[in-house]
Amino acid sequence: MLADGILLRADFIVFFGSLLAVMAVGLWVGRREKSSQDYFLAGKDTPWWAVAGSIFGSNVSANHMAGMMAVGFTAGFVISHLEITAIAGLLLLCYFFLPVYRKLHVYTLSDYLGRRYDDRSRVAYSIIMVGIIVAVMMLPAFYFGSRAVNILMVSELEIQDAQFASRVRTLSNSGTLESTLKRESLTPRQEKIRSTWQQLNAELSGSDGEAKPPKELSERGRQLEKEWSRYTRVEIDQSKYIWGILIMAAVTGIYTIVGGLRAVIITDVIQSVLILLGMLIVAWCTFNHELIGSWATMVEFDEGKLETLTPGRDLLHLYKKSNDPKFPWTGVLSGLLILHFYYWGANQFIVQRALAARSLSEARTGIIAAGFFKLLIPFVSIGTGIAAYYLFQQQMPGVQLDGDTAFPMLMREVVAPLAIPGLVGLVAAGLIGAILSSVDSMMNSAATLITFDLYKRFKNPKASDEQLVRMGKWIIGFLVVGSAALTILIFNPNTKEPFMQYVISHQGRLVSGVVAAFLLGMLWRGATPAGGLAAILTGVIVAYGLPSLYEASVDPKGELVRHFGPTLNPFHTVFIAFLCAVAANVFVSRLGTVDEEKAKMTWVGLGITRPADLQLFGMKLIGSLLLFALLAVLMTGQLISPMAAAVVASVWTFIMFLDSMFKVVLSAATKGRAYSLLREDLFWAGLLAACAVFMLFYFY
Repeated sequence: MLADGILLRADFIVFFGSLLAVMAVGLWVGRREKSSQDYFLAGKDTPWWAVAGSIFGSNVSANHMAGMMAVGFTAGFVISHLEITAIAGLLLLCYFFLPVYRKLHVYTLSDYLGRRYDDRSRVAYSIIMVGIIVAVMMLPAFYFGSRAVNILMVSELEIQDAQFASRVRTLSNSGTLESTLKRESLTPRQEKIRSTWQQLNAELSGSDGEAKPPKELSERGRQLEKEWSRYTRVEIDQSKYIWGILIMAAVTGIYTIVGGLRAVIITDVIQSVLILLGMLIVAWCTFNHELIGSWATMVEFDEGKLETLTPGRDLLHLYKKSNDPKFPWTGVLSGLLILHFYYWGANQFIVQRALAARSLSEARTGIIAAGFFKLLIPFVSIGTGIAAYYLFQQQMPGVQLDGDTAFPMLMREVVAPLAIPGLVGLVAAGLIGAILSSVDSMMNSAATLITFDLYKRFKNPKASDEQLVRMGKWIIGFLVVGSAALTILIFNPNTKEPFMQYVISHQGRLVSGVVAAFLLGMLWRGATPAGGLAAILTGVIVAYGLPSLYEASVDPKGELVRHFGPTLNPFHTVFIAFLCAVAANVFVSRLGTVDEEKAKMTWVGLGITRPADLQLFGMKLIGSLLLFALLAVLMTGQLISPMAAAVVASVWTFIMFLDSMFKVVLSAATKGRAYSLLREDLFWAGLLAACAVFMLFYFY
């Protein structure tokens, strides 16, 4: 074993072997990518299983593997809304957005906006997307990965210091410090920790025994406070953190530059397997730990039935009050859905995988398969984070652990003690695989946008395939170097803030108008170029300006504050910005003249569906929402149990999808052909939606 951390030689072999293998596969797969379609869309020949693996791997980054666990550790199961309600976005991509994109044979989603509106909307979307990819997605991925791996390399001595410091403080508060420790043989380092606490305690109390305000602390007192803080926290070495970022940037940059999207997709499939293995190993080890035992035991901890061991925190619920500062139920059922519609339907780096599929059917099958994998995350990642909280409350009482350390600390405390050679390295490889599979997708998609929507459109309209591929490679190189540098310069590896909040807050402020432009563009033939641009810009302006306006104008004791809190939640902001963007599109479009050619770029205009079919879908959707609202009222009024509501809602959801398949079944029967529901993507889509709806009610 190394002197620092828990990584054995076998772990390093597995870890670095996985990195080299992924890079080698990426280079080999992409060695023949010559045309721009090969490089940016993998030749449009990707099978469904590769679409599923690439979408899952691109989505489930380190933000999910470690970040979701972090929020589960601090906030509980409520963060599962990010996974469960994502199914609505996945199905919207399958049956609403994707038919339009594939019908028009677009390379980029901004190409659709350019055709439906004009170049102003095309460029605005590209700028927003590149900004999100670099600042909101790539930076957190590098941060999480390097931070988590480096915590695995923190020395055992530092962990022991934190545990002993916590014990000293607890004994001091109970008045038994001296009587307890004098019976023990302390090391010189432990004596130093005790002495520091006693001196700090004297400074904090003053000569009269009264606590001093922080501003009255002497210079020595502030130094002691800083020294004590170092003992109580697990710190990451800055230089190792930087090296971790640089290694990840180098590996992913090399095979993405050389191999293009085909290399990205194939390596994503490999890394998806590593991700799932990593999460399942950590979950299994955590729930089988002697201090937890099982999911059922964790539920007992959470409900306060085991108060003698640790107090329950009621973390296993999906809904919080509407004035909750982070996850209000009104926000997750409104603004979060808008974010999902963007992420899954109007997000270049996710949709690009579906555009690369062999056919619309294979694309849908891959998307639905990825959806089933996503529903595992609440249990294997978020649930594990909750279990980690109750585990560490017993194992390290009083030790200050922030949420972002939950994953690496589980690696140290529950995976490493199994002493299976290479196991920690395999899980660490899964974590790094989660990062690489996201970063490579982001870089390729950003390069696609810049190459086609800026370089080819405005700089070199007659660019050859060779020139486009060369430009894409230069852009990827610039992005990976710039993102790595920004991560090093901006983000502190020892921060206490859960990083998922950063991702949610900043991404949400940029995309409300984009969603409005796409939805109205596909549904309403009256949307004009000026209306599309107005929607995109209004969404950004309102999302950034509304929170400050809300705080400055609301009555601190008024009804708005009572229901929605003193500050406007990011999810509420997203939803209001979306409504304003829709209104702006409609208002500005009404002032202009409809371009008949552009008006054909709608669902009806492209011949994808008939107006009557859209009306029927709308009626089914409204009816389902009314039923769900009724079940929610009955459930919250304790007239029916969450289980009963979940069963009724999920069965109804499945029936709504089967209803859409009856025409296909009847048509096959009249022609004398056998028909299997299991081969129809709508069957699996209905089952996926039913599972998601069941979870939304059951975990009330």
